[in-house]
Amino acid sequence: MVYFYPLAGRLRNSESGRPEIDCNDGGVEFREATSNIAFQDLEKDGFQHKPFFRKLVHEVNDSVDEYYSRPLLSIQVTAFEGGGMCIGTTIHHVMADGNSFWHFMTSWAECSRGVAVSKHAQHDRTVFKRGKMNPISIFFKTHEIVSHGITGAKIFRFVPENLQSDERKTSSSWNMEKSKEAFQKFGDRKRETEVVYSTFCFTEDIIGALKQRSGAPSSFVAVAAQFWRCVMRARDVPREEEVYFLVLANCRERIKPPLLPTFFGNCLSMGVAQTSAKTLINSDISFAADVIQQIIESCTEEAQINYLIDWAEFPNRNLLSLLGEAGSQYGTDVVSSPRFPLYEMDYGWGKPSDVQMAEMKEIGSMILSCSKDGDKSILVSTCLPQHQMDFLQHIIFSA
Repeated sequence: MVYFYPLAGRLRNSESGRPEIDCNDGGVEFREATSNIAFQDLEKDGFQHKPFFRKLVHEVNDSVDEYYSRPLLSIQVTAFEGGGMCIGTTIHHVMADGNSFWHFMTSWAECSRGVAVSKHAQHDRTVFKRGKMNPISIFFKTHEIVSHGITGAKIFRFVPENLQSDERKTSSSWNMEKSKEAFQKFGDRKRETEVVYSTFCFTEDIIGALKQRSGAPSSFVAVAAQFWRCVMRARDVPREEEVYFLVLANCRERIKPPLLPTFFGNCLSMGVAQTSAKTLINSDISFAADVIQQIIESCTEEAQINYLIDWAEFPNRNLLSLLGEAGSQYGTDVVSSPRFPLYEMDYGWGKPSDVQMAEMKEIGSMILSCSKDGDKSILVSTCLPQHQMDFLQHIIFSA
């Protein structure tokens, strides 16, 4: 924890009202648990997701008091009957993105084996301090995509607006109210019915065929385009409804000056595109691929990253308000990455047999991970009601 000391702190409100990390050495939570389920039984079916998996991590109360008083990292180690164990982790996303989380996990594994930490975390935040007395007012707005011959889709971009002091305050207040309303709609798509979990393996051959069909420049774009179209069909989204696709991109190397890969915290740019369900579903896969590629190019532009930093400096801005401005009931979020070193962790007992999300909160999310076999396959996990999952399994590799 010395190397990752912010994880031992607590969340609090600063004098300005903005949340901040108090590095008070409050500590992290470590729990030991046992299960009467045999580890061998889990191995037999390839660790297929089961409802009790959510009990393998510490469930956190969502109340406001708990939000600010609880540890920012919770670890639960569960011993199974007959041998075998599970390390379950819950981390507050205000602390770290996926890159930083897996940096911590692999460093912990190194310490557990008794070897020196190979990559020390960087905690410097000065690169984000612009020194402006009056931050620029930035809004997240949709614009029609006009490049690459794409029609029928919009992309969200950060846009600066030159407002006077009084106008800035009024605009910020109005915008927050509008964001809360939109975010409520965004939150409505969290699951309210029983869902099932499935993981789809996109092999190198399948990915190659998708890239050829879609003209996608990368495996990620090809797989994401296919999944987006198919999951919206499986959910039977009304054709007149707006649907969106959300990507979070690592910006460590795109900040000026660039950050080290070991920067600890959140360093993500968000890209969102929107179109109608009819346009997405009735179009060829190349349409979805072009839109997703546009998202990636847009959110990783230097100007957009600078606007994001300015946006974050504006009073009362937070991720919830940002998602609220882009909110829609029918969306596909990309979570995790096949580049994360899930199967490179070794705590002294060998590499893990399986790594997966204990619970998925949102219907139709796209959780990416690498193959445990070390090949070029991409695994995509999601959760849907049973009848929707049955249809998705029928079309995911054939539509």
